[in-house]
Amino acid sequence: MKHEVTKLQNSQTEISMVFEENEWKQATKKAFDKIVANLEVPGFRKGHVPEAIAKARIDNTKMYNTAIDSLLSDAYRNVVAEEKIVPWARPNVEVTKMSETELEIKISVLTAPEVKLGQYKGHHVDKKIPTVSKEQIDDEIKRIQAQNAEIILKDGPAAIGDTVVIDFEGFVDGKPFEGGKAENHSLELGSGQFIPGFEEQLVGLKAGAAKEINVTFPASYAKELAGKEAMFKIIVHEVKEKKVPEVGQALFDELKISEVTSKESFEEHVKTNLMKQEEENVQKEYYEALLAKITDLAEIDLNHDIIHDEVDAMHERLEQDVKQNGMTFEQYLEMSGQTEETLHHKLHEEAERNIRASLVLEKIAEIEEITISPELVDFEIAKIADQYKMEFDKVKEILTKDMNRFIADIKTRHIRDFLLQNND
Repeated sequence: MKHEVTKLQNSQTEISMVFEENEWKQATKKAFDKIVANLEVPGFRKGHVPEAIAKARIDNTKMYNTAIDSLLSDAYRNVVAEEKIVPWARPNVEVTKMSETELEIKISVLTAPEVKLGQYKGHHVDKKIPTVSKEQIDDEIKRIQAQNAEIILKDGPAAIGDTVVIDFEGFVDGKPFEGGKAENHSLELGSGQFIPGFEEQLVGLKAGAAKEINVTFPASYAKELAGKEAMFKIIVHEVKEKKVPEVGQALFDELKISEVTSKESFEEHVKTNLMKQEEENVQKEYYEALLAKITDLAEIDLNHDIIHDEVDAMHERLEQDVKQNGMTFEQYLEMSGQTEETLHHKLHEEAERNIRASLVLEKIAEIEEITISPELVDFEIAKIADQYKMEFDKVKEILTKDMNRFIADIKTRHIRDFLLQNND
C-alpha cells in the first residue's frame, strides 16, 4: 500500500491510500470466503455452496465493504503512527476508485491543532495577598452551626427556615398534571425549590393543616405549563425546626477538634482553615491568570468543529447534572437567569479557552520533556494508599478503569509546578 499525506489548513489532514493489486485481490477473496461460509442456499449445506452459485447470490457491495474494513483498520493505524498524526476526531473515509483490481481511498481527519508557543517562562503576574476578615470568620461559624443543627419536631406554625413534610397534588384547569403530585415530601421553606409563591403560602401552617395554594408557573417554565395558573392541594404532616448548637464544648466534641477549648480558640481554628482555603484560592487565581497570559501569546490554528464538539459534550453533561438534581432544563435556565443563546455563548467561550490552554500545556510538556514514568505513577498510588490506609494493589485496582485520567492529572500537576517555578 502506498500513501500520501497532505496537511491542509484549519487542522485538517488528508491521507490518500493506493492499495496494491495483490493486496486488494487477497482482501476480496477473504471477504468472499467469509460470506460464503455463512451463506445458506436451499439444497446445499451451509459453507458448501459451489463458488459459481455463491457469486450469483452474494452482493458485491457487501463483499467489497467487508474487504475494505479488513484492510483499512491496520493501514490507517500504521500511517498515523508512521507520519506521527494525532487524530482529534473520527476520520471521514471516501472510496475514490474501486474495481476488481484497484482500490484507492481518501481519508480526511481532523487532527490536533498546531501550536506555536510564545514566551512561557519569566512572566510576572500580580498575586493577591490572602486575608481573612472577622466577618468571614463569623459567617463560617454560623455555617458550621447550621450544618450541625438538629432537626426537631415543632408544635407551632411553620416559618421560613423550617422544614415541612407534606402531601401535595397540583391541578391546571381543574385537571392533575404529570409530576405535580408527591407524598411525604420534605421541603425547607425559603429554599426556593418550588414555584415562586408556593413556599411562602405554607408559612403559618401547623402539622395536620390542609390548604389550597394558588400559584402561576413562570413564563420560562416547561412549555406545557409555562405561564399557567395552578392550584395545589396541600396536607401538612410535620413541621420541623433547626436547633442550632451554641459555640461551646458540646459543639467542639461533635466536630472532634480536641485542641479547641474556648470560643477564642475556635475562632482561631476557623481562621486558620479559612486562611488555608484563601491561600489555595489565591494560588489558583494566580496560576489561571499566568496560564491565560501564556495561552494568549500562543498561535493555535483551532478548527471550529473541535470547539463545537466540546460545547455539545459540555451541554450534554450539564443536562445530565440538572436531571439528576430533579429539575428540568427549562427550570435550570430560569434559576440561572440564562437563555439557550446566552448559555451556548458562555459554553463556547469556556470550551475554546479550555482547549487552547490544554493544547498549550501539552506543547510545553513536549518541549520541556515532562513525562510521567510508571515509577512516578506507582509513587502517587502509594501516597493515596498511605493516606487512606489501604493496600497498594487495592488502590491500583480501583484506579485501573480511570488510569489514563489519573496519569493525565499527574502530568497536569507537573506542568503546573514547572510553570510556577519558572514564573513569578
